[in-house]
Amino acid sequence: MLMHYFELTTTAYLLKNIAFNEVNEKIAQLINKAMLNDECLTIKHEENKFKNYVFDSLYPREEDKIYKADKIYVFRIRSLEEYFINKIKQLFPNTTTDYFKVITGEIKKYEQRPIKELYTITPALATIGKNIYWIPGDDIKVLIERMNANLFKKYKSYFEVSLNEEQLFFEKIKILNRKPLVYKYKNTNLFGNKFKIAINDDEISQKLAFMTLGVGLLEKNSTIGMGFCIEGGVEFGK
Repeated sequence: MLMHYFELTTTAYLLKNIAFNEVNEKIAQLINKAMLNDECLTIKHEENKFKNYVFDSLYPREEDKIYKADKIYVFRIRSLEEYFINKIKQLFPNTTTDYFKVITGEIKKYEQRPIKELYTITPALATIGKNIYWIPGDDIKVLIERMNANLFKKYKSYFEVSLNEEQLFFEKIKILNRKPLVYKYKNTNLFGNKFKIAINDDEISQKLAFMTLGVGLLEKNSTIGMGFCIEGGVEFGK
């Protein structure tokens, strides 16, 4: 059976300026406020388990890294759960924060398809100790172990099926930044990185790669939109 995920593209009016490294925290606040206006989504929000959704940042990008008040931007939310995406779309028009007023939203369903490469467009975060995050120069084996273990746990949590964690779902990984990329979150800094990943062709690897598109890579996907992926990106060796 082929997998699928759902994507809500949201158009929103910005009420205040936001710095680029703070914008995902503000989007998260909008999503959380909407969820707390629904009984079922409140339970989901408060559960200590994988939430199975991820979101990206605002578009279009701003060259000076400041998103401007009184301008219109879009962002995407993805989830494996159709109910969640439909409900968020219904709740958004009546959910306003100090920074956002939602104008409209459009939902698309994506069926599983062959994936050759994944590219993170928001930084992906790997925790390697208490408040310690993997950065370029750290042991790449630790990053790979965290990446693999995290995704296998997400798969088991959602499908209630265990997989062989010794199998890697990718054959190559390229780090696209020299210095860690910083997101602001609750008066602290989260350090993430951008990756290009070449996916293996076998059935399990393809399922895991497609699931990554729907729920995000590594950690803090629903918390602050880290690890949002698309297909394609920079070629290896360049």
